[in-house]
Amino acid sequence: MPQTSQNRPTPAEPFTTVDMLGEGPVRHLVLNRPHRHNAQNLTMWKELSQAAALLSADPEVSVVILRGRGRSFSSGIDLDEFTRPGGFIRTLAEHPVGDPDPMLPAIAVAQHAVVELRRAPFLTIAQLHGVALGAGLQLALACDIRITANDCRLGLLEATKGMIPDLGATHSLRRLVGSQRALDLILTAREFSGDRAHELGIALLSVSEPELCSAVAEYALRVAALSRTAVAHVKAAVDTNDEALSLHIAAAGQAACIRSLPTHPAP
Repeated sequence: MPQTSQNRPTPAEPFTTVDMLGEGPVRHLVLNRPHRHNAQNLTMWKELSQAAALLSADPEVSVVILRGRGRSFSSGIDLDEFTRPGGFIRTLAEHPVGDPDPMLPAIAVAQHAVVELRRAPFLTIAQLHGVALGAGLQLALACDIRITANDCRLGLLEATKGMIPDLGATHSLRRLVGSQRALDLILTAREFSGDRAHELGIALLSVSEPELCSAVAEYALRVAALSRTAVAHVKAAVDTNDEALSLHIAAAGQAACIRSLPTHPAP
């Protein structure tokens, strides 16, 4: 794999829809289709997967801030994917019915970006402004923490197009707000504000848009003061629903943390 002068992993080919920025324990993963409000397509999902894997391979990274360039976080899937020849959704619709369904491996390519973020050994913070709709909100829900501008518009709009969320929201939203509220937000496709996201427990913080960058940076730096080992094990232990596994992960993480403590000579 190509390396930078600092021996950091870099993509084999330059990314076109996302940027990896920053140095040290805090990095930025930036959605970079501002002319389309960072609408998502197959290229972006593949590049997000690659970027998450590259950042995971860098032991210096403890926190990754996921944000959007321009006026929005992400407006969801690019509507061109429904209509243009070769578009992702249009191509999916052309798959015949089968058992197993031949459509599923193609959908799994998009889902892999969510899986990589969820399983990454660093804390992910979604910095939300403008809109985070449909696949945009699903991508934010794949992160560990969400901090939003109070006037940001959020919503899972898939039902308005005769579809359902398939990038992880059916799992992550239930864990945040419970089954009843998750069903309501998905099936009604109701939009809500950043302030409401905070009230529901979807966002950790909701601040004015001028305060958003500083609020996210302050939180990221606080977490980045911890070791990558501590962050990775706490995240893994919290993410599992299995109590015995959570205890095992926490014990293994504690052992690794203790071994890294400064040693002092006996008196």
